[in-house]
Amino acid sequence: MLDKYYNRGKIEQVDKIILFILLFMMCIIPIITHGYTSTNYSPIFTLTLYSSGERVEIFNFYKTTILYLGTVVVFGLFMYKILILKEELIQRKISIILFILAIGVILSVIFSDYKDIALFGNPDRFEGALAWFCYIVIFFVLYNIKINIRDFKLFYLGLFPFLIVNLFLGLAQFFGVNVLESKILTFIIGGGNLSGTFWTTLYHFNLMSGIASVIFSASLVYMLFEKDIKKKIIPLIGSIISFIIVLVSNSISGFLASILLFPIILVLAWRFVDKKELCIWTIIMVVINFIIYTILDKYNPNVYQETFSIFGKLNQVSVLILPMLIISFILLIVIMKFVNKKKFFNFVMIFSVLIVSIGLLFFSDRLNKENSILENNPSSNIVKIEDSKVFQAVNGMSTDRLNIWTKVMHFINENPIFGNGFDTFPYKFISTDKNGALSTYGEVIDKPHSWYMSVAYGSGVIGLLGLIGVILYLIKQSFYRCVDKNNDKFLYIFFIGFLAYVIQGFFNDSLAGTSIICWVFAGLTVNRIFERKSE
Repeated sequence: MLDKYYNRGKIEQVDKIILFILLFMMCIIPIITHGYTSTNYSPIFTLTLYSSGERVEIFNFYKTTILYLGTVVVFGLFMYKILILKEELIQRKISIILFILAIGVILSVIFSDYKDIALFGNPDRFEGALAWFCYIVIFFVLYNIKINIRDFKLFYLGLFPFLIVNLFLGLAQFFGVNVLESKILTFIIGGGNLSGTFWTTLYHFNLMSGIASVIFSASLVYMLFEKDIKKKIIPLIGSIISFIIVLVSNSISGFLASILLFPIILVLAWRFVDKKELCIWTIIMVVINFIIYTILDKYNPNVYQETFSIFGKLNQVSVLILPMLIISFILLIVIMKFVNKKKFFNFVMIFSVLIVSIGLLFFSDRLNKENSILENNPSSNIVKIEDSKVFQAVNGMSTDRLNIWTKVMHFINENPIFGNGFDTFPYKFISTDKNGALSTYGEVIDKPHSWYMSVAYGSGVIGLLGLIGVILYLIKQSFYRCVDKNNDKFLYIFFIGFLAYVIQGFFNDSLAGTSIICWVFAGLTVNRIFERKSE
């Protein structure tokens, strides 16, 4: 009996250590930026350049290195807790889904033509199967440890160093200040003769826009759900800083994710929050951000082009798109007032998955038929799907992403079950593309430009099913908690943040600097779900 009591205390200590290691990883990985010199004899593709030989990489090597080291320590402590301290693991359905994702990651390496790249990742990205295993371990460990309710807020507050650093870099770039002239900054980065622009600690401005939308959405939920007036100030500041970063990122992905989630967050808050406070604080946030938007847009009109111009572009495709989206959202809310919310939600979710799956299968089959016809008769005069007016309109609106996804789909069709290996896309595509793998804008297409396309390409249907399964599980369980009126502030903060990552993932790839936030948020969400179930 005493041994069991002693072990319980030790288990709680180990859980605390694990939690703070993961908190440290989430804080430091998105920020760390330092030069790593390596020699590569295979070509690396950057914009319009092919390079080989000695190369300096400053964004991803040390991020991934810390991810590896931190995950090894966390996994070691977790296994010590299970094997030595004899803590019993509770069987969870989510673990089966996660196992499917893990199997997809393993098989992606085994069946890849470029096993070293598939395992460690491309030398400028470093997100291969090992990185994905780290994400899986982090997610699994987080929902299998005990977390004190007071510690959850640390994972939100831990994002502020990242926000402040990137706010400074983003505004400096926006107003034409070359931060590389700073000796202190160049020393931190690693010294040497640096050229170009440096305005984010992440790999690309698209990624910065996407992750800023994640923090904006989580901040908005935190601000609305927090009851203490003084404590609302911190998430209000977080929403303002993250919105500024979205605006100066010169990428529409984060803005689109924020706009799509904004009405969902308001409906969620309406269910739990005092209506007067909800209106007051929403108006305060909107007014402040509108003033900032006006100032930034006046200085650089491109702010509008990468934000609200999306609505004009949608109208060019069809004037019915926006009204149909608004009507559909309102209808869903009205219908759920008169039906069993959980059953109706399950129906909508299953129906949506079926529609998307059928659409993708049709698209894939159409591409296969086109390829078969052109292989048998290269001079055949067929109307390709890429030549249709709708395709061209959507492709322009998506800044050539639809064109890129079509090219990725060809390789997914070649290995649909096991995939081709993470981060191997440029090696397969550039060697076979007759146009030199250039996009419409003249840049080398070296990645799928979509989280889901990357997973489908890298680990095939098995890995994609695992990832989609995790996403749907979190959406379903969080919705059920909402229906049951579980007023769990931290559950909704981290779930909405995760959902924002899921939405922006349609347009952006993933890297260690952004994925660590996604999988930590996912793990914290499931941890709260299980805690609520046990209560």
